[in-house]
Amino acid sequence: MYIHPKDIGNEYHVDVMIEKNIIGIDSEKAKERVPETVVFLIIIVQGYPDVSPKILTKSNFCSPSLMDGRDLIKDICPNWTPKSGLKPILEGMLPFLSRVINARGYKFYGTFHLGATYNLKNFDNMIVGKFFLYLNTFSFYYYSLF
Repeated sequence: MYIHPKDIGNEYHVDVMIEKNIIGIDSEKAKERVPETVVFLIIIVQGYPDVSPKILTKSNFCSPSLMDGRDLIKDICPNWTPKSGLKPILEGMLPFLSRVINARGYKFYGTFHLGATYNLKNFDNMIVGKFFLYLNTFSFYYYSLF
């Protein structure tokens, strides 16, 4: 695990890089889709420690991707408190990665914050296609009722 801090105005950004070979991946198929290094971004905002840090991923290691700006703090460190500091966050990243990469089926991870900007460029096309298919089916069903 490598850590690279950067001071960005009124925020502090910390890149945490985790190498693929220490993640504990169960299947060969999962190993193929995980990049050599998975990168998380911890954003420490003004007001820390009273305000929890945000954790984003900068790597696409699962499908659908979590690389869209959602905050993963509650999934990586569910019991974080202002007294916790950053150590439990760093300790929780590896088990989180292993859990997500080896998961069977889909579970929703992360929290979207009202007013935040999100990047949907890496959102899985299959999920988007199913969503629009559902909307079109719903519209057809709605119109056929009247």
